Amino acid sequence: MNTPIRFLLRSLILHTVCITYFILFFYFFISIPFVQAEESKDPQDESKIVFQIGRPDARSAEFGGINWSKMREEKNFSPITFKVGNDSWSKWPVIHLSTRDFRNAGVSFTSTIEFDADKTYTEPLWLVVGVCFSHATEPSQINITINGKKLAPERAPTSTREEFKRKFNAAKDTGTMMSTAIPIPPNSVKEGKNVFTIMLNDGSWIFYDYLVLKNSPDPMKMQPASLLMDQFRKNGMKGIKEIVFVVRKLSTDPHWYANFGYYAQDENTFPFPLGSGARICAYDLDTGKVRTIIQTKTGSLRDPQIHYDGKKMIFSMLPDGKRHFNLYEINLDGTGLKQITSGDWDDIEPCYLPNNDIIFCSSRCKRWVQCWLTPVATLHRCGPNGENIHEVSSNIEHDNTPWVLPNGQILYMRWEYVDRSQVHYHHLWTMNPDGTRQMVYFGNLHPGILMIDAKPIPGSDKTVVVFSPGHGRKDHMGAITVVNPRNGPDDEDNAKKISNHSAHKDPWAFSETEFLTTRKGALQLLDEHGTEYSFYSLSDEEIKEEFDIHEPRPVQAHAREMIIPEGGDPTKTTGNLLLMNIYQGRKMKNIKPGTIKELLVLETLPEPIHYQGGMDQISSGGTFTLQRILGTVPVRPDGSAYIELPANRPVFFVAFDHQGKPVKRMHSFTSVMPGETTSCIGCHESRTESPGNDFKNKLFELTTKGAVAPRPITDIPDIFDFPRDIQPILDKYCVECHQYTRKDGGVDLSGDWSLQRTMSYQTLSKRALLGDNRNRPQSDFEPYEIGSSASRLYQLIEEGHEGVKMPDHEKKMIRYWLNSGANYAGTYAANGNGILWSYHNTAILADREWKESLAMKDAVSRRCDGCHNPRKRYLPHRLTGGGTYDISTLFNLTHPSKSRIVRAPLALSAGGLGVCRTKDKQPIFKDTSDPDYKTILAALEKGKHYLTYEDQRFSVKQPIVPCRPYAREMVRFGILPHDYDYKTPIDVYETDRKYFESFWYKPPQKKKISD
Repeated sequence: MNTPIRFLLRSLILHTVCITYFILFFYFFISIPFVQAEESKDPQDESKIVFQIGRPDARSAEFGGINWSKMREEKNFSPITFKVGNDSWSKWPVIHLSTRDFRNAGVSFTSTIEFDADKTYTEPLWLVVGVCFSHATEPSQINITINGKKLAPERAPTSTREEFKRKFNAAKDTGTMMSTAIPIPPNSVKEGKNVFTIMLNDGSWIFYDYLVLKNSPDPMKMQPASLLMDQFRKNGMKGIKEIVFVVRKLSTDPHWYANFGYYAQDENTFPFPLGSGARICAYDLDTGKVRTIIQTKTGSLRDPQIHYDGKKMIFSMLPDGKRHFNLYEINLDGTGLKQITSGDWDDIEPCYLPNNDIIFCSSRCKRWVQCWLTPVATLHRCGPNGENIHEVSSNIEHDNTPWVLPNGQILYMRWEYVDRSQVHYHHLWTMNPDGTRQMVYFGNLHPGILMIDAKPIPGSDKTVVVFSPGHGRKDHMGAITVVNPRNGPDDEDNAKKISNHSAHKDPWAFSETEFLTTRKGALQLLDEHGTEYSFYSLSDEEIKEEFDIHEPRPVQAHAREMIIPEGGDPTKTTGNLLLMNIYQGRKMKNIKPGTIKELLVLETLPEPIHYQGGMDQISSGGTFTLQRILGTVPVRPDGSAYIELPANRPVFFVAFDHQGKPVKRMHSFTSVMPGETTSCIGCHESRTESPGNDFKNKLFELTTKGAVAPRPITDIPDIFDFPRDIQPILDKYCVECHQYTRKDGGVDLSGDWSLQRTMSYQTLSKRALLGDNRNRPQSDFEPYEIGSSASRLYQLIEEGHEGVKMPDHEKKMIRYWLNSGANYAGTYAANGNGILWSYHNTAILADREWKESLAMKDAVSRRCDGCHNPRKRYLPHRLTGGGTYDISTLFNLTHPSKSRIVRAPLALSAGGLGVCRTKDKQPIFKDTSDPDYKTILAALEKGKHYLTYEDQRFSVKQPIVPCRPYAREMVRFGILPHDYDYKTPIDVYETDRKYFESFWYKPPQKKKISD
């Protein structure tokens, strides 16, 4: 081949290769970016979205509910302000009402969106309003303002008539994706804060699907919630193959804690569905199949937690035929079942510790809820085989759901109500695994939410928590909430609600945006916006039978948390508390240093049994607990104190000035573990404060001198009893002017019996003369606002009311009684004893069938109903007959003939009050020979006999035969002998004391080494 031809061929080949390389280069390096640029025009490209509320999935499940009727009644037509970047989607209303909706009568509602823009948008934008269900024939106008500027209205889309005919459940139904795009002129959205308002009129409602502000009018593409599974499994759920969960019936009792044990009145009635069966299952995320790990046909299962190795789990089981839960362990393949704890106690909510021990909640604490009918469980700890079980919490109410934080501390829910409302304070606390360093984590100052089932969020300082509304719902149902404690436990803005309702429970966090939870018989994924995806559900039949899914846990091996070295010294019976400066605290700035002389140290005492939701005989609207006076400790002029306290017992303090007046009262409890030294800064200080500059010097000085134990007050009782200790003082100095025959000021301070307590105690309570908190949801008071300083009774005594000069010792008795809770009964055995018109969850109506009561009913009906009928001021027709009068003022069961119900209609000449008269101004009863007078008096005499001999009142005499459940529990606790005869009288004060002393810490005895 000649050279020119060869050259031409070479050139052609080279040219072809170059063209090929150019084509490949264009495809891989030029055309692909062009394709990507084309794809970037996708309207869902986040770079083109200014803000988005809701997920485009034709559903409204991520949005929340609004009480429109209440808004209408209150004429609040701006129901919501949504802050983008701060509020979760659950805050946006699921439905928007308009002017033609039923009962609206032309009313329009405006919702507001606030957002920050990083620039001024000079190009046009569109607000796309996505709707998933709407009225078929009444499309509303959507009226938008942006930063106060009104835009041209647009009509909302409408559902078809066929779609409109079906019912739409916003929580679970999928509708049809529809949208309206509203143009936003250039330069309307400014750099910085912007405000949109949305109002509907001239039509009817819409159900929102989403709202998005973006650079095009195109609707959002469908993003079904099922995509969450793919997203989660690529991120936080990566590598997880199975989810373990429990199937059991819902609790029958409405309280979150009443799911074990038995009711007080009858040990054979239970607050949970005993005998209903349960199973622990594992759901395979790859196949969707479910396998059963363990099952019980008539028992129950709960609270699984996966071991660090990801191969076994600990859980709580009530076996078939048993009455109590204990802890068990099993391999996840269903083999190797092992019992960890045993005994006739309930052990629940176990959690592995990084050193292989176990922390759990248990009724081994031997106490009952002080405002309900069920037992208490507090935090306990044991070894991996159940050895060395011991209590690490001294709470007299419930601790729940312990979990280990990455730093090794235990995060748990603590319920308490020391001299404050019993239904408002159940917040998050932390402690070391050995019980030392108990501190509030979040809450305790602000009332009203149960915070439970808290767990750490991986890679974050935050936790995921259930916020159960009010006093909490059964089975821990509530709203999934993320808590960030960075700004301290009192900053409510650090709690961000994720779910849009209060039916979720048992959350698990894979990350700050990915959560596992359960709701109404389904396993669900939940994102940070509240979008839900149910990936497994129980059958309709099981749900109808009230079975539910509980406690989902991903199966995965995970790293152990930090191991905190054991603190304290178990050979000690005390611990120490350093108070750095009592004047450094809330509302203490006006108290001059040196004002406070000493601290009164009080112990709040557990209750061995309780029968109702109220205080029963311990008070009337005040304290629920007996409070033991341990003594006083001095406070140095600089506000510091170093206090030696009994170990593992709940104590709190009252700060006294030099005149013995209470300046500040603690409305919570603290405790120390054996040998522990802990500290606090001041009196209710802000939890974000740190010690002052003199901390180190003061710390050295205090610890060098040594801790001071409370000095007992020898001339007063350590536990007061009003009838025994206070009434004699009132009898001596007050009753001459304040009793049934001479009721000066309408005040009766006699010790005569009403249906529940004495006339005097009822009067002091109802007239708010005691200076106590009255069960209010408040605990941050001004100085001198609580206690004897605020008691009108004590003020009158100090003033020498009507010339009465009370000796110092009697004044001291009343002062310390007021400052230790102002209780009525001094024994818990008084509860359920000697009472009419109280209740054991239901009213005690013992007189209902008495022949005397039936006769009294007839007499009162004939002689009194002419004036006192249901339309006017209504008299009770028997002792427990209700009515509109304060029955404690009508019936005197110590002196029945002095009862107002027989004295008011009795003529003055016959020793009556002559208040009630006939139409012709004649007394109802002319004298005591009137048959109806005798009939009513006979019923009162029967009531006196009943409280004296049949259902004996605790203050009649000692010893007495206590209420059977009280004795039953004292036998169970080992305080009374196992062969105790339930008809045998006992000294209930002494029995109570032995019960309290049984909780005093005793160091473990050293084992003797045998020869």
